[in-house]
Amino acid sequence: MVGRMERYGNGELDLDFRQIAITADDVRSGRLTTHDVNTRDVNFARYREECLREDIDPHVAVEVEALAPGLLRSRLNDAIEAMVDDVRQWNIEFRTEEAERELLRSLQGAVKKIVRNTTVEPDAEDDEDQ
Repeated sequence: MVGRMERYGNGELDLDFRQIAITADDVRSGRLTTHDVNTRDVNFARYREECLREDIDPHVAVEVEALAPGLLRSRLNDAIEAMVDDVRQWNIEFRTEEAERELLRSLQGAVKKIVRNTTVEPDAEDDEDQ
């Protein structure tokens, strides 16, 4: 994927790829559910080389779903927070985003209520007028 991103970005993207979710240590631990690898896949040779470099059996694979959701969330949060230079500004942005989400939820509720009130059956309106 890294090569593809570099190719499609025409060298204009400044990207830093890191293995965060499933690591080689996770796979080597043997605690995660594995499955057989499709050795006929066109990417198998590259996958095999990466596995051998990390001292992992190239004939088994682990999907990210094998990781407990809480652990995955924690790893992602830790990685993101490690990149934050200004924690104060980060917290301000976080609170602003939460307030904006709440505003959008409120607006959505108000719009639904308006739509419900304006889509009254014509016969019902006639009955109310009499």
